[in-house]
Amino acid sequence: MNKSISLSLVTTLLCFSLQAFAQVSQRDSLMLDSIEAAMTDSLKQVEVNASNIVHLKDKDIIYITKEMRKGSYNTGELLGKIPGMTYNRATKELTYQGQKKIIILVDSIKMNASYVKSLHHIRFDKIEIISNPKGKYSNYDVLINLHRKENYQGYENQGWAIGNVFPGKRNVQNNPFGGDQWTQVLTYTHNKYNFYATYVGDFEQWEENNLSTTKYLLNNYAEEVIKNFDGTRNKRSHQRVHNMNVATDYQFDKHNSISLTYQYLWTDDDERNPKTIVRSDLDGNILDTIGSTSFSSDKEIRHSAAVFYRGGNGVWNYSASINYNRLTTNTTYDLEKTSGYQTTDNRWSRMDQTYAKAEVNRRFLKDKIYWSFGYTDFWKSYVQKRAETREDLSNYSLKQSTVWTYASYNFTDKANLGINASITTNKTKGNEARDRYLSWSGSLTYYQKMKHDQWLRVNYSCSVSNPTLTKVTSYGQFSDSLTWYGGNPQLRSSVSHYARIQYYFLKCLTVSLEDRYKPRTFDNITTLEYGELQNGQEGYYAATMPQNAKWNAASAKLNFSKTIKDLTISADVSYWYTSGKYQEFKHGINGWQYQFWLDYNIQKWDLKPMLILMNESDYGAWAQGHYNSELDRVHLMLHKYFCHGKIWMYFQYTTPIHITKGRNTSVWETPATVARYHKFNQNKRLNNFFGISFNYRIEGGKSVRQYNREMSEEK
Repeated sequence: MNKSISLSLVTTLLCFSLQAFAQVSQRDSLMLDSIEAAMTDSLKQVEVNASNIVHLKDKDIIYITKEMRKGSYNTGELLGKIPGMTYNRATKELTYQGQKKIIILVDSIKMNASYVKSLHHIRFDKIEIISNPKGKYSNYDVLINLHRKENYQGYENQGWAIGNVFPGKRNVQNNPFGGDQWTQVLTYTHNKYNFYATYVGDFEQWEENNLSTTKYLLNNYAEEVIKNFDGTRNKRSHQRVHNMNVATDYQFDKHNSISLTYQYLWTDDDERNPKTIVRSDLDGNILDTIGSTSFSSDKEIRHSAAVFYRGGNGVWNYSASINYNRLTTNTTYDLEKTSGYQTTDNRWSRMDQTYAKAEVNRRFLKDKIYWSFGYTDFWKSYVQKRAETREDLSNYSLKQSTVWTYASYNFTDKANLGINASITTNKTKGNEARDRYLSWSGSLTYYQKMKHDQWLRVNYSCSVSNPTLTKVTSYGQFSDSLTWYGGNPQLRSSVSHYARIQYYFLKCLTVSLEDRYKPRTFDNITTLEYGELQNGQEGYYAATMPQNAKWNAASAKLNFSKTIKDLTISADVSYWYTSGKYQEFKHGINGWQYQFWLDYNIQKWDLKPMLILMNESDYGAWAQGHYNSELDRVHLMLHKYFCHGKIWMYFQYTTPIHITKGRNTSVWETPATVARYHKFNQNKRLNNFFGISFNYRIEGGKSVRQYNREMSEEK
């Protein structure tokens, strides 16, 4: 009797497992790059754990349960409950087995990651996790594909606002408020339709003292910026941003969908610099003390529109997209000195840009081989004029056509090799300058799974990036009496090589070695020139122009991530070395970075306290100089939820505890000048810093989907 009952139970569970896997095989074809393996060839690779996780040879499928939803305010927090994944509520960052290069899709459509993580998870019913994606996503470490419920309709209107308070006079004198950000997001879903509307606003203001010493070597002349006698700071900045976006997508069937989007972005940045300058000769004899006042402003308006289409027919998959951007900019710069020197530089510029892409892919030999082929066409045009006279200053255009292909091969169920290669034709035109050349790029990825959830990943890639208008313009002028800045129309694209080795072990540790090498990058090189100065006299001056220099950055990193019931512990530590070189000029620098945080979830009270220790020190070098920025802080944060998660507030306090001294310095050494800059100490600004955030969500919706009780705990 007992044997019959046991046999009956085993038979029943096997039937349910087969039924569930049949559903998985049918619905997973939504993934553009998903594996469409036959059910009979995949049964050996299926393992069902905890009734809601299906393991395939190259991905995991997680059916969302009631327990996962409990205590999860948004999709980001729900994703943090997946085994091996952590979610940092402070930075909104996801980490999976120590990997941070993560892309998020919704029904195989690429979405803004911050937006998706803020959504309510009720609209989703399952999640695909691919830790070694192929095809166009092969440059990412992890792919997350969220599947919406098949018959879901509902709306979600949410917003949040963040305010920062700096006690005393550490921000703006007589004004302790440092900045405000606010966001409003409206989402509506009806079966195969999705509609989105977002608005993001930002206002920032701050003051600081930046001191410097610049020596003009052959002019027997030096300028030192000191603190203002009246106590005012010599740098005052404001930033205003308004960003609006609307989008919609429609899914015809499980293979075909179309998406439309439009974005409007308005920014207004200004900076005022009332400085006190001591002028002397190189022996230290003071000549005089003068006042310098400068004002700069950048106002930008960007319009962006795009159409995306993806489809499939049988074993073939294809996608196409086209983007258009127009950016108009008004730039103002005025400088006056009590010595009588004065200069004005007001410009108007416009950039038009188009980007079109087409791709086709399929699999061969029972999914052992994946192959894709694509073509991209990129064009942009810059026009720059004087604001008052509309005199032409620069007219620059770039045309690129790229053909690329990607292939991967599965040696076994645990070993995979992927190779990507492309060739690009580049055509540039700037005023009277012309250039035409070919460039190549490629990447290689090897992924090996091992016992006890260990894995090894090796990446290599080569890429090309293009210079901006300010770098390639033929226009230049004196920005000061002895300093000239100009563009370089002959500047070529930057070439970058990237290599990384990652090893994951003990289910919590990831070791990573990385190297970024640019044999041809963009670097402002200052030379000593002799000619007519701004005042009409002959003399030496410092001329700065972008050049294609060399640059390298190497690092060693260790990541620890562990979740124990309601406690999450995460830590990162890394060591960096950076260097730059151009002809006989060379500089290098090295340093440490680290981060540690504890996150505890008190579900009974809907309370989540956090402790964060961050060292965000930055070290950089280029051919003619280097900088060292020391910044560390200790955050205490408290997240509290109200009204069943519809209202969420968090409070942040930054303690006065610091490990570093907060020194921010940079050094330039050129044939014309030697300059040293001492920037504002950010550690002092962040002492006793307070922040508060208010979030709300108004939602409504329903789903007629019937849950499979055996594959989900939801009823």
